[in-house]
Amino acid sequence: MLNTNAVFARASRSSEKVILPINDCALNTDAPKPAFYCVHSVSGAAGTDFLDLAERLEPAVRFYGIQAPPNMKDAEFGSSIKSIAEHYVDALTEFQPRGPIVLGGYCIGAIVALQMAENLRARGREVGPLVVIDGAPENTEGALHRRAPRYWLELARNLPGWMIHGDLTRNRSFHLLMSSISKNVAAIGRAMLGLRRGEKRGGGYAIDSVMNLSIYPPAHRLFINRLFGALFAYNPKEYSGDIVVYEAKIAPLFYLPQIARTWRKFAPHSEIVGIVGTHISMMHEPYVDRLAEDIRKRVLDFFSTKSG
Repeated sequence: MLNTNAVFARASRSSEKVILPINDCALNTDAPKPAFYCVHSVSGAAGTDFLDLAERLEPAVRFYGIQAPPNMKDAEFGSSIKSIAEHYVDALTEFQPRGPIVLGGYCIGAIVALQMAENLRARGREVGPLVVIDGAPENTEGALHRRAPRYWLELARNLPGWMIHGDLTRNRSFHLLMSSISKNVAAIGRAMLGLRRGEKRGGGYAIDSVMNLSIYPPAHRLFINRLFGALFAYNPKEYSGDIVVYEAKIAPLFYLPQIARTWRKFAPHSEIVGIVGTHISMMHEPYVDRLAEDIRKRVLDFFSTKSG
């Protein structure tokens, strides 16, 4: 049983730590086992996003979340993917000075993890397969344009799955459904004006139209918007290492994320694994079991070659 009290004590927002143990075997330093490090989503918090996944990696894999520290309040922290990745690499190499590393990220954390992997490799560290959980860079020119007929054909094919597995239909909330439709219609309107998802007229990016930030304090909201803007400013280089991309099979109602298509554009050694569920539900029951099973196997397979 996951020791949630111990986990939340370590995942407190007041914690100065960047590397946080999320499951029980990560808390037990006396019995080291293969470790997996996973970068936070756009919220900057690692604990809540990863609890279900981390629990299912027990007892074989130590799960460590990489979380934004309190200095997220600094006006520059999170303003670029490269700077935040460098900060996290410093913390990770201090935490684990030697040995191979298996690194991943969820949502925008996947892009931070990509840059971290580049930095680690430049420092001479061995990095195992990069684990990408439903996130992708923006500036790869690999995605279909909204005006392409195939874009809308794929959205139409998504509708039956969305009716069964979509977050809003599963929650049966009419208010949330109408709010989501309103935001997505507004996003389509911005796209018709030539604006990207989340891009503001007049310049800059804001995630408010994509997610609800009202639950976060003001300084945290500023960090989230900085990091969201940094995603669109980041230009990834071609990545030569192995990548496993876990893509949610259920897209939003009016938006096609195109995760797999984007990674294949600039990472030739990408393997795509579809996970039934949405961007949110794939991290929770009942969908997370498939995700955890595949990650566990790959982490153990990688480390077995190191000890063999």
